[in-house]
Amino acid sequence: MRGGRPNLDAADIRHLWDKAKASVKGDPPPEDPKKTFTLEVRPDEVKALYARVLALQSLVDGRLDPREIEYLYVFMSRIGLSSNSREEVRRVLRTKDVSPADVVRLVEEVISAVPDNQDEIAASMIKDLVQVSCADNAVRPQEKASIGLAAEAHFGERAPKVIELAEKTVKYEQALLDGKVSAGELEAHAKEIVAVATAASVPITALFFSGSVVGLSAAGITSGLAALGLGGLLGLSAMVTGIGTVVVIGVTAYAATRWALGGKERELVRQREHMIQEIIKSHQGAIEDLAEDQSAIALKLAEYVSRSDRNEARLARLKEELQMFTAALAELKQEKDDMQAQSA
Repeated sequence: MRGGRPNLDAADIRHLWDKAKASVKGDPPPEDPKKTFTLEVRPDEVKALYARVLALQSLVDGRLDPREIEYLYVFMSRIGLSSNSREEVRRVLRTKDVSPADVVRLVEEVISAVPDNQDEIAASMIKDLVQVSCADNAVRPQEKASIGLAAEAHFGERAPKVIELAEKTVKYEQALLDGKVSAGELEAHAKEIVAVATAASVPITALFFSGSVVGLSAAGITSGLAALGLGGLLGLSAMVTGIGTVVVIGVTAYAATRWALGGKERELVRQREHMIQEIIKSHQGAIEDLAEDQSAIALKLAEYVSRSDRNEARLARLKEELQMFTAALAELKQEKDDMQAQSA
């Protein structure tokens, strides 16, 4: 920003000129060359690969927690992962002896699979690695190691700033959801995020490439910003419509200097309520997916118990998997109930 106005480079000016010409001629508007196509509109194999990274991260500390499974299912639901791809992720969750190097190799594989917007997807993965590590309320040394190594592999000397950006984003969104801070405090957090993103040379779009860490889909950001008079500000693809305006309201409003002081608290309350309703919908989808997969595990266990040639070690593994998924489903239902209570 310069003097309250956005900085425009030659590509921006050319795009605006082409849009103006198209409008005069009645032609469809040209595609913005800087648009970021978010994860949910990518091919299913890319989404599955991304989700597998997070599944490996949940194992790198040597223990799988039901809350990590809960997080994974909310994530898979918000990016629209297919049933077959969820099975791939479940297979990853059975992996033994995962090392930080294993996580880094898969992160690099995802980046290679997305030749465009590589900084965005790399920074997005760092953010989501931080979030899945926080799911059980304890970020252990192995988890920190894989986050650090993955950031260094792609960003080099910028890695510490990228990690700081990821951590601040996670805290910002959670504070927004909890409703424990004022609009002024959230605005200060948002300004800090923008400053760190600038220092790390990471586009703001990276923060929302896979959706919101609190469980909102990347679908909704375009329409959400349009409602604020900020349509297209982040350059996210119009192929998807929206992200839960409240998650980006602080960052985008700061960037556009459009969030006036008057009525800020009232707007925050209204937008937070909208966000909670969207998260409840997202959680319902995750509950349905998790219940479907839990039933599949239970059927597999019942079928295996009836076999005369069963392997006791595999039987124990299936029982443990069913118990873990049952606990994750209970956690997810409780979280949805808590959200509904907040919204009542």
